[in-house]
Amino acid sequence: MINELQQLFIQAFPELDASGQQQATKLYELLAKGQPVPVAQLAEEISLTEDETAQLLHSWTGVSFNDEKLINGFWGVSTDETGHRFHIGEQTLYTWCAWDLLFMPHLFHQTVEAETSCPITRQSIRLTISEKGIEETQPEAPLITFIKPDLEALKANVTHSFCQYIFFTASEEAGKEWKETQKDGFLISLDQGFELGQKIISQVFNAKK
Repeated sequence: MINELQQLFIQAFPELDASGQQQATKLYELLAKGQPVPVAQLAEEISLTEDETAQLLHSWTGVSFNDEKLINGFWGVSTDETGHRFHIGEQTLYTWCAWDLLFMPHLFHQTVEAETSCPITRQSIRLTISEKGIEETQPEAPLITFIKPDLEALKANVTHSFCQYIFFTASEEAGKEWKETQKDGFLISLDQGFELGQKIISQVFNAKK
């Protein structure tokens, strides 16, 4: 199942050549400043015209804009407040789902402090995550709620088709209670979620040339 999920999400990500990897990385760097990004600013950073940059963004899945047509999210990273947050230095950023938190050390190459909450108990869950793995969690053994989304639905709207179902549960008991509400849902461990995220980011940003 994990390998199947890995291939599913790799297909959903934009297919990036070496230039595309650099452009996507630059977008993440701009979002990491904590403010929505004007298309013109990204265009300047990646040495394209504003029209070319708009076309590029339109060709990518997983890009979101606010009402002012500023880029406020890209594949998991959001400048808009959600129930899942992480810290880079003094900056607070957000993710579309709890699982996205485990991607952040791979994207930004640094340890992050993250916080979310259990959908069943509403208990706060805090994590320290490095590129090597989960360094610390409070409580100790949360699980990840998961579904297997349809690929085309994932490409069309990842937040609606997938992210709204993905949380950390504070305990195995809470996870079982969540499963009772989702007939096709299942649970994976934090370590499995971290490894899956690491493989996806590695292949998207390193293997595609």
